Formats: sequence, structure tokens, C-alpha cells
Amino acid sequence: MHILLRFLLVLLLTLTALPAGAAAVHIAALDDYAGPAGGAATLDAVLAADARFHPLARHRPTPDSARWLRIRIANPQALPQSRVLALGVPDLEMLDVYQLDRTGLQQRLSLPYAAPYAARPLAARQLAIPLQLPAGDSTLYLHYRVHGDTPLQAQLTDEASFRTTLGHGDLLNGLVLGMLLVMLGLAATQYLLSQQQAYAYYAVMVALVMAFILQIEGYLFAWLWPAQGRWNQFAPIALQGLAYLGHAAFTVSLFDLRRQQPRLFAAYGVLAAGAVLSMLVRASGGPLWPLVLVSLCYIPLPLLAGWQGWRARQAVAGLFLAGALCVTLCVNLLFGLAVLGVVGGDPFLYPKLGYLLEALFFGAALIHQVQMLQRSHEKHLQARLREAEQLAQVEADKTRLLEQAQQQQLQLAAAGHDLSQPLAALRYGLAALRQHSAAEDISRHLDQSLSHTESLLRELISDARQGYALHAQQLMLEDLLIASLQRYHAQAAAKGLQLRYRPCDAQMLASRVLLERIIDNLLGNAVRYTERGGVLLAVRKRRGMLVLQVFDTGPGISAHLQQRLLAPFTQSGQLAAERQGHGLGLHIVQTLCQQAGYTLQLRSRPGRGSCFSVWLG
Repeated sequence: MHILLRFLLVLLLTLTALPAGAAAVHIAALDDYAGPAGGAATLDAVLAADARFHPLARHRPTPDSARWLRIRIANPQALPQSRVLALGVPDLEMLDVYQLDRTGLQQRLSLPYAAPYAARPLAARQLAIPLQLPAGDSTLYLHYRVHGDTPLQAQLTDEASFRTTLGHGDLLNGLVLGMLLVMLGLAATQYLLSQQQAYAYYAVMVALVMAFILQIEGYLFAWLWPAQGRWNQFAPIALQGLAYLGHAAFTVSLFDLRRQQPRLFAAYGVLAAGAVLSMLVRASGGPLWPLVLVSLCYIPLPLLAGWQGWRARQAVAGLFLAGALCVTLCVNLLFGLAVLGVVGGDPFLYPKLGYLLEALFFGAALIHQVQMLQRSHEKHLQARLREAEQLAQVEADKTRLLEQAQQQQLQLAAAGHDLSQPLAALRYGLAALRQHSAAEDISRHLDQSLSHTESLLRELISDARQGYALHAQQLMLEDLLIASLQRYHAQAAAKGLQLRYRPCDAQMLASRVLLERIIDNLLGNAVRYTERGGVLLAVRKRRGMLVLQVFDTGPGISAHLQQRLLAPFTQSGQLAAERQGHGLGLHIVQTLCQQAGYTLQLRSRPGRGSCFSVWLG
């Protein structure tokens, strides 16, 4: 806050330090013509009605009308003096200057409505008239029309003092525009970092405000469009109107008025349409009062938006409300009334002061937000540290669980060993069963099943001893498919299902027991849950990879159940065949795929069947 006070003190000292110019030749009186004919009076009528002139401070506002101003100048010097009459405005809609002295009446200047910059008698951003003043008294008659009813700030000075005054004004304007440029850069940077649309709107608004200040101070007419006098008359209105629209877009986006305050959002939309229509009316030569009315109606909207945001405890609402109050007071109210001639003083000081204060509050809001982000970042770092500690604890728990898993593997190996002995006893019993010719087929089937079971148990015991280190070997995948089909042929035939496989010549390096367990679980589920139709086993090449696929014409699996059925001991509860299983088949397949680095995919349509795909690599 102390920086803000020091900055405002510099501005105040700059304003109060402007030179007063030469004191010998001075303006004796400034009078405004108040006759019944108003601005339409001719020069002859004005000269014949001196009594109808009154002091300038007593004039009644007459917006958009041509007016007469009488300036009485006293030159006590014995010789003619060269002076400059500074009017205190960057331009006028029209101006005729007449000088009456003891030599007679002469027209010194005539600037029509669309006069270019080169038509000015003195090349400067502020309108000024060079004069040759004879000794004694002389009178100037100015016939002019201003934007609205902006009062002239007529001063008589020498050219050097006039240039010095302009230099002081350049310094003041540079300070204001420099601060606004900083705010523009901050807003643009914040938008690039956060991608919040409100900051982009604010950056656009600040750019338009800078252009507006440059225009009302006379820079743009000299720099950008010196030959476009007609456009120069309309440019201040267009730029200020666009700045209002930018501020409205910034407010709507900042507080999300479309969702949070729909009525206030609708009011902004109505006033935006009104502003555009008023600018079009003015551009076509219409009156200025519609724009003034829209400006006055705009006053409560940002204040109401800021108030609602403050009540909702939004972080930047308080600073926005303070900035909006400054803009409302200085730009919407004081500047508008000064243009209409209701409020005195330099009218061009009000918008610079209002927008500058608003920018400073916006900067304070950005600083506050940065501080909040820093605190949030610190909290995030602390949370990351806690997460790291939790992760270390999880790793310790994981190590403990792995040790428990190794113990379970040993127990599984022992159980497998114990199971192998009764299976061997069953094989001895088969020798006696082979002596009966009628039991040959049954004996062969039992023999194959027991051989597969013994092989599976040997692989499980071996894997358990190696701690899940799989015994990879070169496999013909078609052999695995045929073996699995033979194991489930009888079960499928009992249900009247067609069990088929697609021949292939694919080979890969893999664990036989792991692939057999994957195929058996998928094929067993397919046969169990398919009531009619059939099951197809296939190995295909897709995108340079081998894909094991099991197709069935079963009931299918709905989308919301597909992920849930991968969990252990989970069933849909919708099929009678589920009573024959335990809800472990898909979980075992998923676990084995993760262990081997394979990928399991499921595509299914209820009533049409399912396709389980294992991407083998």
C-alpha cells in the first residue's frame, strides 16, 4: 500500500508542477455566448450581441451543439507578442477562430469536421493556436463543437511553455501507460500459466484502455491515422465502448455469471447490445446521450457482481470490488459528467486515474493469488512427503506379503506332492481295468486325464520351488489347442456343443503349464456357460503379435459386469451354471497374464456371446 501512496504522490506533484507560462500577456476574461440562437448564431449576430456573453463557468450544458467562446486578451507590452492559445483538448469536431483588434477583424483558423492532422497550425498532440497579439487589448471569437459538452481548458502561453506542459503530460501518461503495460503482461502470463479465460479478457481490456488513453491524449491521431480526420472523431467512443465490453467479458468469466448469476449475466448481455447499438447510432451522426445512458446503467453491474462474489467468499472478489468502484467513480461517472460539462476540472484525468487504480487492485489480486498458490504448493509438497512415507510402508508390507507368498508356495508344493501319490495309485488300478475290452475307451480317457494332471502337478511343484520362475520352452501353439480340446471334448459333446479350433503353425517361447492353465480356464468357462452353439479356439496374428482367442455363443457379459468378474470369488449371480464353479477362473487367467506379461481383453454382447483375447506378444 505504501508503494501505491508514493506513486500517487508522484502523480500529484507532476500535475501541480506544470508551468504557468508568461505572465505579462494574459486572458482578461472568458465568456460563453448564451443567446437564444445558441450555437447557430452567425458571427455578425455574435458581434452585435456582446451583452449575451456570460462567464464560462455559468454556461448551461448544450451537448453536441456548436458554441461561441469570447476570449479577451490584454497585452500591456508596447510591442506585439507571439503567444499560443492552448485549448486543453486533443481535437474538436469543428473550429473557427476570429481575432478582433484595432487593425480589424480577421479569421485566424478554420478546421472542418474531417480535417486531417496536417491542417493544424501547430503540430502537437493537443490542439493549440499560434497568435500574434498587438499591443493593447484584443478579442478572440471561437466557434467550435466538442464531443458532448467537454469544456475547453483555454490557456495563453508561449510555445516553449506549451511544449514543456506537453512534456510533463507525456511523463504522466508514460507512468500510467507503463503501469497498465505491466498489468497487461501479468494478465497474459497468468493466462498462459492457468489457461483461465478471465485473464485473457482482462489483457484485451487493458490493451483497449491503453489505446483509449492514447487516443484521448492525442497520440494516435499523430501516429496512426493523421489523414483520417473523420475516424479520429469517432475513435474515442469506439475504443471506450470496446473497453467496456472487455471489462464486461472479464467480469462474466471471472465470476462465471452464466451459471452462478444468470439474471446478472442477462443484464450484461442487454447492456452489451445497447452499447453496440449506441456506438452505431453515434457513428451514423446520431446523438451522444444513448452512450452516456448505457455508461450510467453499467455502473451497478460490476459492483453487484463483485458484491455477490464477496458474499460467496471468492478469493479475489474484494479486490475486484475495490477496482470496479474506482472505474465506476472515475470513468463511468466523473468522466461522463465531465464530457457533458457538468463536472469541472481536466476531464481526461479521470479515466487515467480510474483505470490506473483498477490495475493496481488487479495487481494486488494477482499477488494474493500467487501467495495462495505458494501455500497450496507447500501443502502439496507436504502431501507428497506423506505419500512417500506411506509408499515406503507399503513397500515394507509388500515384502512381508511376498515372504508369506513364498511360504504358501511351499505349502502348495507339499500339497501337490501329496496329491500325486493317490493319482499314482489310480494309475495302478487302470492296469486291471484294461483287461476288460469293453472298458478300453474309458481306460484311455482316464489315462490321458491322469497323465495331464500328473504333468500339471509336476510343473506346479517345480515352479513353486523356483519362486514363479517359469520354464520357458519353444511351443507349437496348435498342439496346446488340440490337447485342450480333447480334455473338454466329452463335456462339450454331452451338452451338444460344437468344439472347434483354427489350425495354425505359430510357435513361441513360453511356459507350457502357464499357457495350458490359461487355455483350460478360458475353454472350461466357455463350455460351462454355453448352452447351445459352440466354442472356437484360435491363434491369430494382429499388429505383429500373436493373439490367443476363445469365442463362444454363450449368454454374453454386460459391460458393467466385465471388470467386476475379474475379481476372485466373484460371479454374476444370474446363471444356473455358476453353481458348478467358484468364481476363480477369470481371476486366475488375469493373474497368469500379468505374471507372464500378457494382456487379457474381453469383448462381449449380452445374448450374442463373448470373445476372450490374450495378447501373447
